Amino acid sequence: MTAPRRRRDDDGVAIVEMAMVLPILVVLMLGMFTGALAWNQSLALGQGARLTARYASTLPLPVAGELESQDVLDAAWLKDLIDRTVSASEGQLGTDVAGRKVCVAYVDPAGTDPDETISRTLTGTSSYSAVTSTPCFSDGQADTARRIQVLVERGGHIDTGLYRFPLTLRRTAVYRYEADGGL
Repeated sequence: MTAPRRRRDDDGVAIVEMAMVLPILVVLMLGMFTGALAWNQSLALGQGARLTARYASTLPLPVAGELESQDVLDAAWLKDLIDRTVSASEGQLGTDVAGRKVCVAYVDPAGTDPDETISRTLTGTSSYSAVTSTPCFSDGQADTARRIQVLVERGGHIDTGLYRFPLTLRRTAVYRYEADGGL
């Protein structure tokens, strides 16, 4: 049995079809690749937020002594937690990352001293905010729930080769505060 003969005017059809389909395939593949990178970055941010919130939920709150004020201790406690978030985020919150923001808060709705809401935020390269009495975000928890909040944001994008879609990657974590006053 012999192979069917092609007609003479079919020469080059496969090349023309490939030239028509290839740009669409490249755009789809590039979009899927950069989308997967953005998803991976988001997962790393979530990991850093969860690890910090879990760790902070078991730490005792700083208590002022004779040498340092409560504000200084709170600022140092929250800065340490922010630094832990940055280091636990698998390099996705480096100083060169656009739109970087980390907020850590101990939320105590009862609000009686020394139990009160305290938060601190890192934005940009190394700009730490002062300690404030506002939570990082509204988490919908009960008014009596003491908790740790961690909010992590950074810029990202999905690139298709023709257009770049900017994204704000945002992850949050909330853990019930479980530390006791000691033994």
